[in-house]
Amino acid sequence: MSPDCVSNRLGRLLNQPGLVTSESSLRASDEALYPEEAKQLDGCVEKRQREIAAGRRCARRALARLGIANFPVLAGPDRAPIWPETIVGSITHTDGCADGYCGVAVGEYRKFSGIGVDAEPRLPLPDDLWSWILDESERQEALQSDEPGIYARLVFSAKETTYKALYPTLKRILEFSDVHVDIKLTDGLFIAWLTRIVGSQTAPFVGRLVTDGELILTAMALPRRGLPLAHEDLSLPNVPC
Repeated sequence: MSPDCVSNRLGRLLNQPGLVTSESSLRASDEALYPEEAKQLDGCVEKRQREIAAGRRCARRALARLGIANFPVLAGPDRAPIWPETIVGSITHTDGCADGYCGVAVGEYRKFSGIGVDAEPRLPLPDDLWSWILDESERQEALQSDEPGIYARLVFSAKETTYKALYPTLKRILEFSDVHVDIKLTDGLFIAWLTRIVGSQTAPFVGRLVTDGELILTAMALPRRGLPLAHEDLSLPNVPC
């Protein structure tokens, strides 16, 4: 297993009281799934089976640390994981590194309104996707960066994470054009704004990011109370600009 692939990076990104993370490779495991979870593998190609299985095993370990056992994590009609009523969480996986990567973050619903995590291979975002994912400002920032394709991929990942974190509240799928992202790579964070008023979520949101030789990882946790930022001790005037 590549040491870069599974090294508690998600735990460092979401190092907050009440948040639990779990990470693994996508390699086969002897740890059996719950029967309900195993049934979800029916009809899936082998790659998808590995992703689902790794995500459920990571979820099981994370939930156990919150005192929840014997809970099969199934997918709803919208394909989002169905967590226990007291929990919010997020699952991500990618085969973009040796042995693949899977990460899960969970927290108590009374403390967090939503959690989002996303892992991507550290590869340039294909040119034909730029106009679909990036707005003009994001495109210009990408072109001015040292690695335009990697910057564009970071924007994609940050938007995916923001969608996941907001979904438990909004209960709707956002378009890429609904969110604008500023990447603060040297500070290891990103700031996301909703470009249209969607419900009551109008303030900027802050997420964390990390990159290495193989992967890009972004994460966001929205506190139930207080500022809608990734970290309650991080107010907007203190965000490096």
